[in-house]
Amino acid sequence: MEVKITITGTEKALNVWTMATAEVDGKKYRVQMVRFDDPSIHGIRKGRISKLWVRGKDGAAVINYDRGWDIHPATDEGKAILAAITKRFN
Repeated sequence: MEVKITITGTEKALNVWTMATAEVDGKKYRVQMVRFDDPSIHGIRKGRISKLWVRGKDGAAVINYDRGWDIHPATDEGKAILAAITKRFN
């Protein structure tokens, strides 16, 4: 399953906010994440991503991580998106 991630914007505050879209088999998802400069115990897999929201076209949350898991990816598409995001940004 191929996931295409396109960054649509970044903002620098105390850390880096990244907005993006993810596309899997023609379905688009909205992505927002917060990244630290360095890995953290609060990050996904102790990496750089401390917050991650992925929403489907209908606005329903597919993934939600805010220094801990609120919504784990439950579908193959969600798992593929998480793998692509962590590979690229974590």
